[in-house]
Amino acid sequence: MEAKWMLLPMLAQTLLTLSVMQIARNRRLRAVNAGQVSGTYFKTMEGPKPPRDVLQSDQIVLNFFETPMLFFVVALASMALNQVNIALLGLATLYVLIRGWHAQIKLTHNKLGPRAMVFIVSLVVVMGMWGSLLYSSFR
Repeated sequence: MEAKWMLLPMLAQTLLTLSVMQIARNRRLRAVNAGQVSGTYFKTMEGPKPPRDVLQSDQIVLNFFETPMLFFVVALASMALNQVNIALLGLATLYVLIRGWHAQIKLTHNKLGPRAMVFIVSLVVVMGMWGSLLYSSFR
């Protein structure tokens, strides 16, 4: 399989991240315009906290620059080693879908149990990607 196919789930994860960032921006603007928080809060994160929905969206943006980096590294490594295969591509696609599910939970009801379960599944999938890459590289 051609390595270029891994670009599709990578693009999807990037678009998901950009979408979450836009949601966070909109929530911040809405809270500032409604007088719920001062715009200067977002310069240094000092002062009265913004509403819960703003904090939730800010937290998920930060999260999208944490564990998804493991996804991007394994995706790029699979491309560089020319080891992209259907299993790895399937796991990459599954990872992005699960991250979307995780974001949906975080941005809505934010219940810890379901959110933690989905997060753990995403970690298992990214570790599966690593296992698949190592297997195909060293077999």
